Amino acid sequence: EFSVDGISARSEENTSIPQVFFTYKTSERLTFGFGIYAPYATGGVNWKEEQIGTPLNSYLGILSLTPSVAYRLNERFAIGFNINIYHSVLEVDTKTEFGQPMDARENGSAISAGIGLLFCPNENLRIGMTVRGPATIKLSGTTSLAETAPEIGTILIKRDSDTEFKLPWDFEIGFSHRFSERLILSTSAQYTLWSVLDKVHKSIKDLPLIGNVEINEELNFKNILVVRAGVEYMIPGGIFLRGGLGVDRAAQPSETLSPNNIDVDKFTLLGGIGYRTGNTQIDFVYIMAKGREREKTNTFMGFPFTETYNLSASILGLGVTFSF
Repeated sequence: EFSVDGISARSEENTSIPQVFFTYKTSERLTFGFGIYAPYATGGVNWKEEQIGTPLNSYLGILSLTPSVAYRLNERFAIGFNINIYHSVLEVDTKTEFGQPMDARENGSAISAGIGLLFCPNENLRIGMTVRGPATIKLSGTTSLAETAPEIGTILIKRDSDTEFKLPWDFEIGFSHRFSERLILSTSAQYTLWSVLDKVHKSIKDLPLIGNVEINEELNFKNILVVRAGVEYMIPGGIFLRGGLGVDRAAQPSETLSPNNIDVDKFTLLGGIGYRTGNTQIDFVYIMAKGREREKTNTFMGFPFTETYNLSASILGLGVTFSF
């Protein structure tokens, strides 16, 4: 959601993110796993020209292919390692500041690694810690610009282009406690070093009469702490009821907020239900995220105006687990 001096606009974007996980236990101590999931926010914005003065349809997706291995050292300690093989896709359809249509299509890969520790002081308490390492995403592809001249009309110029940005260190610690055979309470704290994302660098190669163009979009993100808590209660018949909440602070400073990059403090509520029968479990979850409004003061031709940013999102999830 974006507004200028009270005139509001809303970008509505629907995104589906399928995720798949496999685990195989070779012995009482050794387990292998593999996951395909989105470790960072995947989505975009879709602004119409009449809303913000220029059309902007932007999408960024980061998918991780993650092989892992875990080993139980003894009854109290276990350790795990994983490799994150990232694949990223960037799609942008907009206009330049001179009103030229621009279309970018880029993709690329990167690798990071992580480690996890599990400590079980007793049969009811679990303490887990994870560290995910940083990565530099380097995308390559093409950017197309439409040029208009009286002698030749409108032509499409397609050039090679690159985009580069950094992903952060991520540290998380979580606790779960089983109060009874039916009731489990869990909580976690996650600290992410988003300050590495100071800018996004884009390069467009060999434009006519210009040559290579280098663009730096300043972001200047800051480190943030995210806290979450959840509860699960099992009722007879293999039914699980779940609830949770979370507080996710904004990493982006107000001076770099824009319709392309909207980041606000987020508060999330979660409700879910699961059903287990035999070797199969089905889980359904609904998440509602609400933002806290932020303001940014800007000027145009010496006249001040106020920009307001916010967001809201609804997430539906369906999971199916098979045990063999």
